[in-house]
Amino acid sequence: MKHVKRALLAGIAMLALYGFVTQQAPAKFKWSGAWQPTRKSAGDGVTKLDIKIGTFINLPDPASLAKVIFHVNRKFPGSAPLATWAVGDLSKLTPAHKGLSAEEHEQYLSHMDKAGVTVFLEVFPFKGDDVPAMIDQWLGEFKHHRCIAGVGVELEYFGKATDSLTKAWDEKVKSHKPGYRLFLRHYNPSYMPPAYRGKGDLLFIDDASEGTLAELNKGFADWANHFYPTACAFQLGYPADEDGMNGSQELGWWKLKDPIRDWGNDILPLIQHPDQELGLIWVTAKSGKSYNTAWDLTK
Repeated sequence: MKHVKRALLAGIAMLALYGFVTQQAPAKFKWSGAWQPTRKSAGDGVTKLDIKIGTFINLPDPASLAKVIFHVNRKFPGSAPLATWAVGDLSKLTPAHKGLSAEEHEQYLSHMDKAGVTVFLEVFPFKGDDVPAMIDQWLGEFKHHRCIAGVGVELEYFGKATDSLTKAWDEKVKSHKPGYRLFLRHYNPSYMPPAYRGKGDLLFIDDASEGTLAELNKGFADWANHFYPTACAFQLGYPADEDGMNGSQELGWWKLKDPIRDWGNDILPLIQHPDQELGLIWVTAKSGKSYNTAWDLTK
């Protein structure tokens, strides 16, 4: 029996040597880029969460935002540049933010048109808000930009996306253009629709934060593996995770040699289905830490 086993192993090794046995290709990111608005992290040793999460920042010009997007995108050759793009009233968010003016949105989106960036507009409804009306409003205002690929709904303030709600939102998005896609964003998988998948082109974004990198990586992979074959993306690089949750500079993504590339590449081997559409969206463009002053993705 041992001789048979050895012969079998030797045969497999020979087939592999001549290319008859191939390993499954690893997963890759289809999209990579940044969140608009980006954030700047708080100072050293902060543990109070409402400060530790940093502040939203509007970058001074479209070219600066494009630099952030492409700084991330270049870390993953072959992926398309992507931005999720907050619109509407952001003053009630945590942290609160003024947002871009209508004129600035036009200027920045025109720049993304020319730069070839894929943009998903993102709305932030609160419970009871009319999401289809918000979709109509913002696609009506900006769908003339060729960079627009669809609309996303942040669920943190709204609540869970039921099958019926998601269907209505998806159909509303596609009423503007059949090729537009809908994304939903939250860190809890129970907030995603239980069964509705529409035409199979939904995108579920996991924005988990406030944990160790190993914990977050497992959560991101579990999210993608659970929702396969639905496209999934990971929104990471939050200020809260730059250092440890206890404020220690001995922990956090800043300790990685190349935080964006290394973090993304640590997640990919955990993905079970290499054919799944995946994205990576980075958050922190500038650091407020004295030991990470070089972190400025606009340069």
